[in-house]
Amino acid sequence: MRHKITGFHLDRENHWVADLECGHRQHMRHDPPWTVRPWVLTEEGRRSRVGVELDCKRCDETGRAVAEAVREALKNAADTAYEEGGLSGLCAEGRWELALDALGATDLLPVIRRALTPERGDVAIETPRLILRPILPEDAGTVQRLAGDREVAANAAGIPHPFEDGMAEAWLASLDARSHVFTLCLPESGEVIGVAGLVEDAQGGSRTAELSYWLGRAYWGQGLGTEAAQALVRYGFERLGLESLRANCFSRNPGSRRVLEKAGFRHVGHEARALRHLGQDEDLEFFVLERSARSR
Repeated sequence: MRHKITGFHLDRENHWVADLECGHRQHMRHDPPWTVRPWVLTEEGRRSRVGVELDCKRCDETGRAVAEAVREALKNAADTAYEEGGLSGLCAEGRWELALDALGATDLLPVIRRALTPERGDVAIETPRLILRPILPEDAGTVQRLAGDREVAANAAGIPHPFEDGMAEAWLASLDARSHVFTLCLPESGEVIGVAGLVEDAQGGSRTAELSYWLGRAYWGQGLGTEAAQALVRYGFERLGLESLRANCFSRNPGSRRVLEKAGFRHVGHEARALRHLGQDEDLEFFVLERSARSR
């Protein structure tokens, strides 16, 4: 699919990148193997290419990804309908209405939105004091160092202690398309100070996700957790098209509760001795934020 160039910008490695009208980008390096583009080195040369159409491979790939995602969602809906009807296969005589009803009731919007969501590494979120950039395999060492602090682990249910070698790498490898996980970085230095993210429910039609976050201990009490949580709320509703978000925190952690409340979450429940973490039973507080409530 061809789209016009609308402008150019430099990436972090000072390579010129063409901005396309479709929202994707293509590197326009001068003199890589088999390609010479001396025009890209001058402002006049770049200006002369504005409006020129390029084949956008990302658009082609996205179209295929959407088609495959829709096909899979419809197949799963039909299969589920037959399983619930006690039948096997899609050729049960006289029962095609089960599949047709299931296909008609399938909400494809969240499926399409997920397929259209930029791949990890392509999108960053900026706030006044943070850059939330998609987490990468090379962040494993920093994650281990920050999360290895017992005080950090003690306040985050998903962090083990001790945080042994290989754990961060295994966790990063487990992230899938439902996991929208970001490192929290300081804008000027790029230093990673924590991690936050949304993990969508496994059921594709549920359109909900769980918010979680943690910060290195040196950055507690500065409002950075709230800033990150608010940014992810916007990302979840505006970019992922979610209908609701969930979150929880330890009952003994009023700071985390304040973060969620400032981000708009509503307290919906308490469970005593909900889980065992680092050798002790923990009570949990549960929170929900609906898109409809946020828009009011």
